[in-house]
Amino acid sequence: MPTIIDIAKKAGVSFKTVSRVLNEEVNVRPATRQKVLDAAKVLNYKTNTSARNLRSKRPKVIALLINNPSQSYTQSVQLGALLGCQKYGLFLSLHTKYDKKTIASLASNAETIGFILTPPISDNKKVLETLSNFRKPFVRLGTEHPKADGTSIYINDRQASYKITEYLISLGHKHIGFIKGHVDYETATHRLLGYQEALEANGLLTNNDHIVQGDFSYASGLVSTERLLSLTKKPSAIFASNDEMAAGALAAAYKKGLRVPDSLSIVGFDDSPIAMAVYPQLTTVRQSLSDMIEKAVEILAKPQTDNKNKIVILDHALVLRDSTGPALDT
Repeated sequence: MPTIIDIAKKAGVSFKTVSRVLNEEVNVRPATRQKVLDAAKVLNYKTNTSARNLRSKRPKVIALLINNPSQSYTQSVQLGALLGCQKYGLFLSLHTKYDKKTIASLASNAETIGFILTPPISDNKKVLETLSNFRKPFVRLGTEHPKADGTSIYINDRQASYKITEYLISLGHKHIGFIKGHVDYETATHRLLGYQEALEANGLLTNNDHIVQGDFSYASGLVSTERLLSLTKKPSAIFASNDEMAAGALAAAYKKGLRVPDSLSIVGFDDSPIAMAVYPQLTTVRQSLSDMIEKAVEILAKPQTDNKNKIVILDHALVLRDSTGPALDT
């Protein structure tokens, strides 16, 4: 009776490739798939239906890799992924470690059908290389590399940042502080560029003293705002690169005795739950993390052969709330 090793020799491929074809996995080239099926037919190979049925009862797992200092972001992503997996009858595993050994162990597990990578893991070259070597499908959130493997889902951070900066300018703000996100995040760079481009387009100079390094955490937003408010030429508005830091900025303003938005306007980014949990509620950019995660799970749950290098750009919107008002220095 022929085995998959016999088929592999006949087709001139590895036995792992034969296994993927016989298990009806999608990550096999059509020509290779046909070659294996032809070899199996010539050898009169009969599939063990009972074994296949047993294998099909294995749980299908999506691995979510997340290591983000923003609690709001992390909670939103985890909840969205869990709800998405429930919708498609999948299991979710959460991982904060992403060293090569961990990734290889997850990728070699037959139950793992794919990965969702969040920033900054979604930009980690070693992680991407390991997953590509194992030929496991993965979706990258918040990153813009059209030539990279996997599917990328993101919003146009640069454009969104431009819009919210321009909104502050429309309120008469000429001195706008900016709190940058974590240095390892591509999104942080795009948001800074959008801010700078909006200033330039409106004839305003970039004041490097008004640009402070944060790390997407509440604490860094508080400390960065204290630094901005200690300057001789204080900004009349502050753009924090995410809502968590914007919440920290609100706390710093309160400690300083400044009323928001009467004395200082503050905006965030993401429209995460914390944006409506603080007072005053934050003006921010809405990127629907739930839509992003739902799309990521759908792509992995319904794999297609053309998902490699796929780009999905989602909409964003300004959400105007009570943390912004007219500038006093007009």
